[in-house]
Amino acid sequence: MVTIRTTEDFIKAMDENPEWLEAVRSRLLTRELLNLPRRFEELSVFVRQMAAAQAELKEAMAKLAAAQAELKKEMSNLAAAQVELKEAMSNLAAVQAEMMTTQKKHGDDIGFLNGIDVERLLGKQVYGLLGGYPLRMRRVRILRAYFWTGETDKFNDAVNDANDAGEISDEQYDRLMRTDLIVAARRRGSARDVYLALEASGKISRDDVDRANRSKEALQIMFAESEVLAAVYGREMSEADRRYADSNDVTAFLTVPSSIPR
Repeated sequence: MVTIRTTEDFIKAMDENPEWLEAVRSRLLTRELLNLPRRFEELSVFVRQMAAAQAELKEAMAKLAAAQAELKKEMSNLAAAQVELKEAMSNLAAVQAEMMTTQKKHGDDIGFLNGIDVERLLGKQVYGLLGGYPLRMRRVRILRAYFWTGETDKFNDAVNDANDAGEISDEQYDRLMRTDLIVAARRRGSARDVYLALEASGKISRDDVDRANRSKEALQIMFAESEVLAAVYGREMSEADRRYADSNDVTAFLTVPSSIPR
């Protein structure tokens, strides 16, 4: 048996008998106080976890901010690229428009020169052309052409007189004055004049056929007692336009007949 008389004896007995110390502690301390060390450790662990989570969140927010800044930069670059693309497209459209204008001008120039060349060729071939098949015309006299002839002034006076007298309209007057070639000729064995209105073009179209016919109509008014014909002349003509000319009683002459598309 242990005898305890002083405080020192009590402390010594607790040191020598840990089970006594635990029994005394249980009596003196409540369960909540006994659990404080464990709960403190748990709280410490939680605080450390929260700190780690906050650090991770801060790092994630920093990365998000960096990503947003990068996205903003890329959006800015994209907007700039779109502006450049729009400007490039506008410049391209301007260049294409200029090219089309240039091509059209060159095409018009080539067409004009081609038309002049065809008219000159016609001037060289007109007598043999009209004297051959199918017209077989003789004593061909050129009344109007791109060049002046001895019959030009006389014919111009006749057209002016017909217009002044109201026999032909101003539109018909202009049409005759713009006709590429007008001739007077005779059938073999006949003393009566036959008149022919002819339109020349590098590539003969329906418009050329229609112009020749309008010139023919004006000539029929001026020379009502005479036979009046219409013709077209050129280097090429589509099969459809050839049929159109035939259906309108307009003779088509081609410098190179084999060039007609089939």
